[in-house]
Amino acid sequence: MGTPGAEAQGAVVVVGVDGGQPAGRAVEEAAAQAMRCGRPLHLMHATGRTFVPWTPAHLQRVAVVTAHCRHRAAKVSPDLRITTATEVDDPAAMLVAASQHSSMVVLDGGRLGRDGAVLLGATAHTVVAHASCPVMVVPLTADWSTTGPVVVGVDTHEHSAPAVELAFAEASRRGAPLRAVHTWWSDEADASLAAACGRADRSQVVESHRRTVAEMLARWRHDSPDVDVTLSLARGRAGTALVRESRTAQLLVVGRRGLGGFPGLLLGSVGSHVIRHAPCPVIVVPSSPTGGSDGLLSRRPAVRGRPRHPAPTGAGP
Repeated sequence: MGTPGAEAQGAVVVVGVDGGQPAGRAVEEAAAQAMRCGRPLHLMHATGRTFVPWTPAHLQRVAVVTAHCRHRAAKVSPDLRITTATEVDDPAAMLVAASQHSSMVVLDGGRLGRDGAVLLGATAHTVVAHASCPVMVVPLTADWSTTGPVVVGVDTHEHSAPAVELAFAEASRRGAPLRAVHTWWSDEADASLAAACGRADRSQVVESHRRTVAEMLARWRHDSPDVDVTLSLARGRAGTALVRESRTAQLLVVGRRGLGGFPGLLLGSVGSHVIRHAPCPVIVVPSSPTGGSDGLLSRRPAVRGRPRHPAPTGAGP
């Protein structure tokens, strides 16, 4: 299989399926996302490259799990077009390559431990850091609100624009309010400096941030009059504030603005923190995406991914 399904680029929602056991809630969330966007759903499973996978017993296990996941997706939306594929590849490499031709990639967060000392799951970390399109990471065990707001992290730089744009679109599709969260952080040298900064000065700082963010949001508020927007401002760490706001949210949206050649730097500290700790689904949006979210995000030439080797069984309809 070269691209996810036979649809045009950016037309499918892709969900990663674990062949060893049924996925968590990612399949249902992916099906709901595809239904909201009017897109087909494509279930992808990678065998990995560390063993010979094509024994009858293994193929039977994969078939059973895939059929189970397909049934779960069909229960969410009986009319949803669903395709499946199994490939001999590393799961992360397969999903990163698929992201070049998808509107969104959805995957389970895995065992992403909530202790900061626990490393992020390798597949989720790599896919979120390198995907060309937005990636939704779905918690395995947490319960989250299905009627709460969509929360989006906003800063005053243009690279947050794709995340804001997608958040407005998601709030509109879901009929949900949008809460825009903006934080700033400045270390004060000592207590005397803090005391010297009076309440009036602090109010001016807050009002300055409020005006700047309101101006940034104005174009999307104009284009999406159906979305009820509130702004939350706080001095503090962005990751901490976003996780706090996500406790009552149905979705959290953040931008990916990290720099450098290492996955952790590509993802950035805020993105890494929220997908580890947020109790609701998180969508991480590339700042300069090559993929799109249903035509909302700009396109750039795709970067060629690793070559993949289709499984002998091919893709099922």
